[in-house]
Amino acid sequence: MSTRNFIVATAGHVDHGKSALVKTLTGTDPDRLPEEKARGVTIDLGFANLELPAPLSTLNSQHSTLSIGIIDVPGHEDFVKNMIAGVGSIDLALFVVAADDGWMPQTEEHLQILTYLGVARAVIALTKTDLVDPTRSAADVRRKLMGTPFEKAPIVETSMVTGDGLEELESLLARQLSSLSPPRDRAPSRSPRSFR
Repeated sequence: MSTRNFIVATAGHVDHGKSALVKTLTGTDPDRLPEEKARGVTIDLGFANLELPAPLSTLNSQHSTLSIGIIDVPGHEDFVKNMIAGVGSIDLALFVVAADDGWMPQTEEHLQILTYLGVARAVIALTKTDLVDPTRSAADVRRKLMGTPFEKAPIVETSMVTGDGLEELESLLARQLSSLSPPRDRAPSRSPRSFR
């Protein structure tokens, strides 16, 4: 069995569920600072690790694991410098849009930053779908992505409350990442907790 290492970063407007999604997928709360917990907002970069089985294909019949280092970035406009630091060298963006709010100012700003930095792949997680019918939000997101590098990115409707879409999201992440060739010199992902 082999392991392939990748880096994924979240992106999206403040309070659209980026940290909650990371915590649900990985079991790790990326908001580690006392001020983040007190304010209920991500301020600095957070880190988590997700292990997923690579999908089997006719080209790759061996079992392998995808070790995904996830960087959770702040969505608030006051912390955009921290967001930029988190997405500088990633394999894929986990772009989060809340179904109840839809496309917001930091959603657009994060899209522009990802485009400017040359991020070419994304999976869109439409969160909070338990609160509203997500059909209109999904269509709006698809319109906003037209003409961008992510216009054909898959959109997954998710809910941390009901668990809907989470398995599909994991499967999409695995498929998207397994089709990439990771850099030869990339070591396994590490977070600040790895050094304690």
